[in-house]
Amino acid sequence: MKKIFLFATTAFLIAVGSCKKLELPPTFELASSEINKSTSNLDGLINGAYGRWIAQGAGNLQFASGFDHILFAEAMASGRTTFPSPQSSAAAVTNLAYNFSLLEDNAALGRLSRNLYASIAMANSVLYYAQYDPPQDADFPIQKGRLLGEAYFIRALCFFQAVRYWGHQYGHNSNAAGGGIMLALDISRDGTVGVGRSSVEDAYRRILNDLDSATLLLPANYDPVQHAAYPAYRFRASKAAAIALQAKVNFQQATPASYQKAKELINRVLGPTPGAIASTPETGGRTFALQTDVKVPFNAVGFQAPPANSEEILRLVNNTSATQGYTTASQNLTSESGGNPFNRGQARWFLARPTPNPPAGSPVNTSPLFDDPLNDRRFTELTANFSFTGGVGNQRFSQKWGLQTQQTLIGMQSLPLLRAADLVIMRAEINAVQGNLADALADYNLIRRRAITGYADRTLAHPAIGGTQAGLIAEIVQERRRELLFEGDEFWSWKRMAAYNAQNGPVYPAAEVAPLIRGTQTFAWNANRILLKIALDDLTLNPQLGTGAQNPG
Repeated sequence: MKKIFLFATTAFLIAVGSCKKLELPPTFELASSEINKSTSNLDGLINGAYGRWIAQGAGNLQFASGFDHILFAEAMASGRTTFPSPQSSAAAVTNLAYNFSLLEDNAALGRLSRNLYASIAMANSVLYYAQYDPPQDADFPIQKGRLLGEAYFIRALCFFQAVRYWGHQYGHNSNAAGGGIMLALDISRDGTVGVGRSSVEDAYRRILNDLDSATLLLPANYDPVQHAAYPAYRFRASKAAAIALQAKVNFQQATPASYQKAKELINRVLGPTPGAIASTPETGGRTFALQTDVKVPFNAVGFQAPPANSEEILRLVNNTSATQGYTTASQNLTSESGGNPFNRGQARWFLARPTPNPPAGSPVNTSPLFDDPLNDRRFTELTANFSFTGGVGNQRFSQKWGLQTQQTLIGMQSLPLLRAADLVIMRAEINAVQGNLADALADYNLIRRRAITGYADRTLAHPAIGGTQAGLIAEIVQERRRELLFEGDEFWSWKRMAAYNAQNGPVYPAAEVAPLIRGTQTFAWNANRILLKIALDDLTLNPQLGTGAQNPG
């Protein structure tokens, strides 16, 4: 057995045994026997678990961070609101993901799994030591609840991402034994060895149980007296973040009951009035307002908190100094979505072009997705035209993830894991599906009013909606695409809507749930091929899995 060194803070690492070998400098090693020597050591583990979401660390962990999760999901959904560049290499990992042809021996799969389960392993260590072998310093009784809450939150976040990648959409064979993920709940060598696959049902149950615990334990916000010794907590999960993630998990489950539960959870974060956002007791007086500047959730540099009352419920930033520039993780997404003017050959995912195409050499200034491209700042400020070489020509690329400059490499470096706009449009969709059309319109108009200069609220009779519930659902689905463009939501939304239709009839438009087309092949929402394969090293080194656990097809 070899060793894995888990990133714990920017200053030290924890070494635990593993069957994988990730070489990092041994001078930053902290033995596992030191974990519970102080509250700050446990807090360092929490820092490390978050760190895996924002920067992958060593070079052999490429394609492993939250930025890369977005990139993979965008690749798999491409062909809907985005499309792949002709410049893409056939062997590129994201092109393999686009074609659903990543094989189990592809190192990228191991890296994705390893990063998620490294964070889970760190969370499990905090949960164990905080409850059964705690530090004896004076800080611990003050910080215990917060540390446990963050650990439950991190574990739930990682399990949720894992089950979306490796398990079927909830509602399809959800109770099948071995169809889910490895639910590591105890201290282990790397979070996976010795753990078999759960069912999808069990995975969602565990995720929601962990988030219930996180909600009970996490403070509503940073307290400068209580948390002063741990200033990093200002940038980490709060009670509102745990509730918001619960809402996303319930929404993804895609049942009438889970939709209702998601709406109730959203109201606990945004207030109960559709079309408005207010503070609640569980936000500690914080109002997650939708600011006119649509760039705010994406353009932070350095280790700084969001502006007061901005919409980020949980924002991760990728460095401690504005001069450090991009991590490789954010560069992956920035380059492949076109935001690196010095390496355009890497660009793979562009906003779908209008029909008919603009004349050759003409800028792309309209879009089949955006219905008011002249005034919608999500189009004019968060995407941009560029004339690509190699016969690709003018395309719209994403600026959400930064436009690198040769001088500083500084761009939009933050990763908004949870933001209020997602919850607003989620609540609008749920209300539209439930038939609460006035409430749905109120939230739909709130999103558009923030983003579109000179916007006049729409009524049900507006031509874009057509006066019907079905028309409103269809338009809100499009609005969700506009708001969450290039944020990795499209693939999960496609699966969710298709699953909902499968159980409840044609609620969502047929075009929104149609199979994805890759050449001559079509892939339905419940096809085995669209699930990521379990990495070969997990299959061969975990005696509880074995090769029989691989997804068929």
